[in-house]
Amino acid sequence: MTVGQSQNAVLGAGIYSPVPTFFKGADFELDLDSQVKHAQMLYDSGINGVVVAGSMGESPHLTRDERAVLFKTLRNAIPDPNFKIIAGAPPSSVKDSIAETKIAKDAGADFSILLLQGYFGPNLISQEGIVDYFTAVADDSALPIIIYNYPGTSNGTEIKPETFEVLSKHPNLVAVKLTHYNMALYTLLSRNVTISETNNFRPFTGLGQILVPALSIGVYGAIDGLSGIFPKSMLKILEYYKAGEIKKSTELQYLVTKVDEMVSALNVVGVKYAIKKIHGIGEVLEGRPPLSKPVNLDTWKYYEKDFYALAEVEKSL
Repeated sequence: MTVGQSQNAVLGAGIYSPVPTFFKGADFELDLDSQVKHAQMLYDSGINGVVVAGSMGESPHLTRDERAVLFKTLRNAIPDPNFKIIAGAPPSSVKDSIAETKIAKDAGADFSILLLQGYFGPNLISQEGIVDYFTAVADDSALPIIIYNYPGTSNGTEIKPETFEVLSKHPNLVAVKLTHYNMALYTLLSRNVTISETNNFRPFTGLGQILVPALSIGVYGAIDGLSGIFPKSMLKILEYYKAGEIKKSTELQYLVTKVDEMVSALNVVGVKYAIKKIHGIGEVLEGRPPLSKPVNLDTWKYYEKDFYALAEVEKSL
């Protein structure tokens, strides 16, 4: 097993922002100026790190070289080692996933986030196979790995609590992003002493809509797209909760949840549109094909009132 410098790495508690990939021109070239401006805004706001070229960043629509350029550009722009760069990659084979971690490390990334390859679905993918897959990648990964548990994009394939208990023993598997509403799994991972303390494996919610409920059962924070638009508001929920100001945390949670439903509905193009509206960052507000359709303005208008209400809160923080 090759673990090297990534052994026993810890993803600190906090809020991490999955960022979109910004493009420019008719050919959807990388817009590195906008990418840096956005990341700098998040850093200045206190965000703990960014997921780059993940699902929000259209990883499957980027070349390997483009992903490396994004990691390196942001690391050079924000050299602070406390600001973590989490490298995304499209679901792939064991060998390709290992290769992605090596490229990401060379480009300055701190962690890799790896989505379960769910092409064959739950009828064919066994829990033993899931253990084999993540273990094989982790054995030779150049970076500590965050497991991306998102059944909605893994063909409905679930990772069971007992499987997480096995995976958490690996020193290169350090955290999980839980992008679903299965609060039973949140609880079973967060309160399992073997997982969270003995093995130091940390669960994070991938849904800002349920940050307070998730914190109440022991998650370490959120890796959520809304924080790329309203970073201070997401951090404030965490601050209120840690200070024991539960009423304030739940009041802000209510507004955040209403607006985060917009992110769920409009996803990548909605986030880009919102970032342009609030922060003036970005040129091309669509994704690369097949995400090359403008934001649905009817859906946007449905959430617009709450969106601007949260924008006022953000300005006040």
